[in-house]
Amino acid sequence: MFARSTFIRLLSTTGRSLAEAEKKVSKEALMTLRKRTGYSYVNCRKALVKFGENDMDNAVKWLKEAAAKEGWAKAAKLGTRVTSNGLVSVATDKSSAAVVELSCETDFVARSGAFKDLLTNISTSALTKAKSQSSSSGSKLQEFSFELGDLTDNDGKNMREVLSLAIGKLGENMAVKRVKAYQAPNGTTLFGASHPKDGTDEVPMGRFISLIALNQPTPGTISSQQLAGQICQHIIGMSPETLGEATETVKSQDGLSSQEGHDPDADPVVVTNIDDSETALLRQAFMLNPSQSVHEYLKSHNANVLDFVRVELGSEQ
Repeated sequence: MFARSTFIRLLSTTGRSLAEAEKKVSKEALMTLRKRTGYSYVNCRKALVKFGENDMDNAVKWLKEAAAKEGWAKAAKLGTRVTSNGLVSVATDKSSAAVVELSCETDFVARSGAFKDLLTNISTSALTKAKSQSSSSGSKLQEFSFELGDLTDNDGKNMREVLSLAIGKLGENMAVKRVKAYQAPNGTTLFGASHPKDGTDEVPMGRFISLIALNQPTPGTISSQQLAGQICQHIIGMSPETLGEATETVKSQDGLSSQEGHDPDADPVVVTNIDDSETALLRQAFMLNPSQSVHEYLKSHNANVLDFVRVELGSEQ
């Protein structure tokens, strides 16, 4: 009895499998579903066989659910692998900014379009949430930390799920090492830059990023965007540790009055105190014109920097 019932069930299952295998799926429907979801032709065909060509919505839903399950499983499997490569991004919108560090296993994946798209997605989501934070009332940047699970993309999907799907597709471990948001001090605008330059104009990304709060009440001889870009690159290259105070200039004629031919009525010589080992931003020699301090360069463009952030891939939080 047992053998006979088992045999009947096997025949029934085989019959259904053969029926599904023989079910034809049009090339047009297959291409449409693949275009909508981006999943393989094999999986798209499975969805169309299961729901039919006239029920695309359920086919899409089934594919996404299946992909999510596969992504979670692969994310768990790869979760112990070391992620020493990746990129840091900075996204700004006037008084709000977001900085995200996304790591992966290999430089090959870090340079891929899919990885950069994922980082852009997380960064723009973090920037959207940053805008909802209270404004800074002091003279310094106000910093917030977010968890990945606090963020959602434009479709309302949680970013943890988005990350897991990406891990499943790219086939190597990835981790979000930091998600920081910033609000600008009153009267300043936030600007960011990266090095090496990668990403997009909206979301610069690279191994290093910098973010500054710039105040420029009146226009200078160059645009605020250009000036901010120069200062951001200086911060990346010169690694200041603090903002510091403005460089003092010393007016002196010491040792000159005794020089032959010195005119005692001449204006005093201005000597700028610039130390090559200086770690305070405003007192550092400006990278593009070392005869000036950063403060003096900013002053020549009617501008000032109130605060800054510099992040290197893999650095401490």
